[in-house]
Amino acid sequence: MKEDKFDFEAFVRQAGEQLCQGKPFTGKDGVFAPLLKRVLEASLEGELDSHLEESRTLESNRRNGHTHKTIKSSSGAFEVSTPRDAMLP
Repeated sequence: MKEDKFDFEAFVRQAGEQLCQGKPFTGKDGVFAPLLKRVLEASLEGELDSHLEESRTLESNRRNGHTHKTIKSSSGAFEVSTPRDAMLP
């Protein structure tokens, strides 16, 4: 699952507008939660990429879709899409 490149400048503009409109920075529906979601998903994708690259010569391992998990943090609850891998027979 490749997503478009994250536009940090657009995020900053949008977050500023939302904060000016009274939206909270943290908590349920807070401004920070979408950024945290993107950082976590990108980190998990990178971790799996690294794992698959390291195991390429030793095992028959590949990507096997994504699963969705709900993260509960002080910045609010949000769903992340986590990559999965599977061993081939």
